[in-house]
Amino acid sequence: MKRCGRSPAPAPLPRTTCCWPPSIAFASPVPRPEVADWYRSTVLSSWWNISPDRFSSQAFWDWFESILPDSLPAAAPDPLEEAQTRLLALWKEKQLLSRRLLAYDTTNFFTWIASTNTRSHLAQRGHNKQGRHNLRQVGLSYVLDSESGMSLCHHVYPGNVADAEEFPVALERMTALLDHNRIARDTVTLVMDKGSAALANTVALDEAGLGWISALPWSQAPVQWREQPCEQLPLCGSRQPGVRAGAGKLLVHGREYLCVLKYSAPLPASNCTASPPAWPRSCSPCAAWPRS
Repeated sequence: MKRCGRSPAPAPLPRTTCCWPPSIAFASPVPRPEVADWYRSTVLSSWWNISPDRFSSQAFWDWFESILPDSLPAAAPDPLEEAQTRLLALWKEKQLLSRRLLAYDTTNFFTWIASTNTRSHLAQRGHNKQGRHNLRQVGLSYVLDSESGMSLCHHVYPGNVADAEEFPVALERMTALLDHNRIARDTVTLVMDKGSAALANTVALDEAGLGWISALPWSQAPVQWREQPCEQLPLCGSRQPGVRAGAGKLLVHGREYLCVLKYSAPLPASNCTASPPAWPRSCSPCAAWPRS
């Protein structure tokens, strides 16, 4: 545009652009395509004096590339890692975190990157959660505050890495963030689904000193419950018709943990692809339950 004799429209600075997600989360969450309309209706447009059209998805990622370049010196700190650490410190200072109950999950996104493209190390073929197993994908693990839904940290990883293999990497990042911000590990409870359940991960959680609650695949459930008829579980009462549940300290992954089994009769009746007639909902040490 400068070569044509025209001055380009003022672009948001990196610090301004990176304020989008927190600002929107605090005010009124909207999809990224609607950020320009949201920005136009707020006082920020008069403060920053930037055209709403400049708040596009492309501009957002362009500025992220300026923050996190393609290559960094081996000893250089990761700028994105530093940003997440500082954000967690800010949430703690402003008392925006809940009672330290954190939700951990993973997902993946398929891409249209060609098989012949060898430049991308992240886009790899794996089990795609949208069913597009023929396409290369990128994995994402993240930790959210259970009440506010704010993201505390995330990690992007190759699409051919299984959820259980990614968990040790994510756990190391989580504990480093907690330690850096002087948040005692034993005051935090991590809740996760069965995708990360594995013997090695259970050992790592115990060694990390975090409280945790994890769903278990049926194949890893205690043998006593796998062999027990679901009709022997106590009913939960009139508020949950057809739902049965039981609890007890049982042997899982070589140690005794407090296990909870919940079975819902209406669910398999409405789902032709239902699991076996008794499902483990969560398995955790006693200390893993949310603290009062």
